Amino acid sequence: MENFLSLFDFFKSKIRYIFLIYTIFTIYMNSKNCFINYVLLIFLDVILIIYSFIFLNKKQKYPFLFIIISTIVYAFIWLFGHCDNIYYFIILDDIFEIKADFKKKLLVAIHSSAFMMVTLKNLIFKNYDLHEILSSIAYSIIIYMAILFVFIFIHKFKDERDKLKILNSNLIEYSFNEREFLLSEERNRISQELHDSIGHSLMALSMNIKYLKGIKNRSNINEELDNMDKVIKESVQTLRSTVYNLKKLDECCDLKKEVYDIIKKFNRLDIVKINFDCASDIEKSTTTIKNTLIKTIKEGITNSLKHGNPTEINVTLTLVNSYIKLIIQDNGVGCQNIKPSAGLNGIKKRIEALNGKVAFESKARKGFTIETEIPGGF
Repeated sequence: MENFLSLFDFFKSKIRYIFLIYTIFTIYMNSKNCFINYVLLIFLDVILIIYSFIFLNKKQKYPFLFIIISTIVYAFIWLFGHCDNIYYFIILDDIFEIKADFKKKLLVAIHSSAFMMVTLKNLIFKNYDLHEILSSIAYSIIIYMAILFVFIFIHKFKDERDKLKILNSNLIEYSFNEREFLLSEERNRISQELHDSIGHSLMALSMNIKYLKGIKNRSNINEELDNMDKVIKESVQTLRSTVYNLKKLDECCDLKKEVYDIIKKFNRLDIVKINFDCASDIEKSTTTIKNTLIKTIKEGITNSLKHGNPTEINVTLTLVNSYIKLIIQDNGVGCQNIKPSAGLNGIKKRIEALNGKVAFESKARKGFTIETEIPGGF
């Protein structure tokens, strides 16, 4: 079913234009004896082709108006042009793309009413008897309802699939925070350990100093100084050990392993295919840069799943003239007008904090691309 939907989405826009052009041919074949009728219908069909192209490629869309106009114009062409009605059913797919339930039902009512009007007109002018007319009407209704339920099923499946993808991507997004949470917990543990050990040592030193001020015996003073020196050395050792552990914690960043772990999570859920290509030298960059790249990849994948509905995402990390170039590209629905979400703004801030550059590119039905470039920091 998923493969069928992918093919359907790929060919949908092309099929639309193919059948509109085919309509011109059928009008010519069936109406060429009536020049005025022939010219008017072809003119309307060409207008519909141009209008469809403009609508499907412009930034701000009004699908309700587009469907109303398409339904009325093509019903008129079908009524007087004696052409096939295949394109008329393609409009049903546009109707089910609308999210508002009331508008969807209203458009289905208009679409089905126009269908029945054209069907009745064609039957009446064929001089059928009543039995033939009723049989043809029943047959037309059955065909229409069958096609209608096919589109209902397809879009119901797509809606459930999209909801599941968003739910799964949210779950994975939460799991993305696992590493940051564990690092935070470890830092808190080390900080508490530092507070307890150094704090206790400093308190002991303070008490020893007060004690020294109150004694007069030189031998006792030397003994206390030895104890204080021992406490100071232990504190310095504890401090060094803590700093080392914190440094080791920060340096524990394997970029490739992190990204492949991300990919495995998605592969287990069969949500999307992710391809990853990484230049080996990038592992030599600083921990800060690698952590930023990992967060950017996570956010980029999440953004694609939430808004693009892709089947494939390509993640590429290359090194160009000491600059690290990251490209995250999906094959989703894309958009004509990019409105940066909180996630995209977060990517922009993180990259720019490292003196890097970010670019977002997209076109309707041509996917979404995030391209970043930051100094390597080697």
